[in-house]
Amino acid sequence: MTPISLIITTYNRPDALDMVLKSVRRQSLMPAEVIVADDGSTRETRETVAKWSGKLPLIHSWLPDHGFRAARSRNLAAIKTTSDYIVFVDGDCLLPKTFLESHSRLAEPQKLVAGGRKLLSRAQTEFILTQTDQTPLESAFQGPKFYRFPLGELRNIHKKNSGSVRSCNMGIFKDDFFQVSGFDEQYIGWGREDTDLVLRLLNSGVSIKSARLAACVAHLWHPDESRECLKANENLLIDTANLYKIRASKGVVGYL
Repeated sequence: MTPISLIITTYNRPDALDMVLKSVRRQSLMPAEVIVADDGSTRETRETVAKWSGKLPLIHSWLPDHGFRAARSRNLAAIKTTSDYIVFVDGDCLLPKTFLESHSRLAEPQKLVAGGRKLLSRAQTEFILTQTDQTPLESAFQGPKFYRFPLGELRNIHKKNSGSVRSCNMGIFKDDFFQVSGFDEQYIGWGREDTDLVLRLLNSGVSIKSARLAACVAHLWHPDESRECLKANENLLIDTANLYKIRASKGVVGYL
């Protein structure tokens, strides 16, 4: 199987990160390393990472808190990876036991593997985060999104459907990621940096492979992020789309 470097993005949510790391510890295929891409969290997150450092091959990649800089945080973490293949997840996304095994089986050069997510309710999230045993983790992975089917060639997605790619669950060979210089660090604040990456990857010859019904995450509830930078980010995305003659609207991309 393809060895995996797992990158987990986080910012000041140590309780969620703790539960995510618990789900990593239970994987049927363990990652070669786990890099916590920390966008400027405070002491509590460092303590959570330290708590798990003896149980997982952890690296804490931290940068100063100068606003929402997820793109830069992910890039810095990716530079620290030693495996040829990277899986990105968010620090509030729980992984079912076969998650990394499925990503490893689907890994393919020149393919961006795009996984799905199930959004948990506020009540489910509060219940999970207040428990200490393994039961609440299993309760998060219920429903058809966590069924597993081979699908074969059906996993190759037409470019017009590539807007479904989310950086909270995707896998890519490191060479393909760095061929386009990773995430564009001009994106500050929430929104569209993942779609921008997809546009540039498509233009470089990378195509999309679906990991739905194979590798889904359970996304813990949280309040919506501020949208104050969204308009500026959408303008950046339009610039990228125009460069490659691609239609881009609200995160959905399609070749003209």
